[in-house]
Amino acid sequence: MFARLADDADLCHPRRVGPDERFAGLVPDLLEGTSLKRLQSAAIRALLPRTEPVVDLFHVNPIKVTVADAVTELLEELPRAGRIGFRRLTGDLADRIEVIVRFLAVLELFKQGVVDIEQFDRFGDIEVIWIGGVDLDPATLTIDTYEG
Repeated sequence: MFARLADDADLCHPRRVGPDERFAGLVPDLLEGTSLKRLQSAAIRALLPRTEPVVDLFHVNPIKVTVADAVTELLEELPRAGRIGFRRLTGDLADRIEVIVRFLAVLELFKQGVVDIEQFDRFGDIEVIWIGGVDLDPATLTIDTYEG
């Protein structure tokens, strides 16, 4: 089979002519605007060794809050509030990661069946509604840990 394919490939011949003369004027001049100096600088840029990129982590802050801590805070606050908007829950938080952790805590409480969540408009405020018992012990909840 391979021998037959090789024999068929020997019968193929590449086209050895340029573009049709009718279309030769339509092809742009690829060397227009090129000078010897520009060609030299392009060759130097292409042939110089690239510097190795350095990835620093000095700008990354360590995460100081955990989902378990946020769940504990919410279990103290939500029974008193009863129904509260997520924007109000996160209004006093300074860092974006704290808002994300608080959101994960609300989702954990929803998964455990302690709160209900409503959002009536797209991109609207998320209402968190307490439906758990009055004396809910945080130790009875199993909270997923998030690595990352």
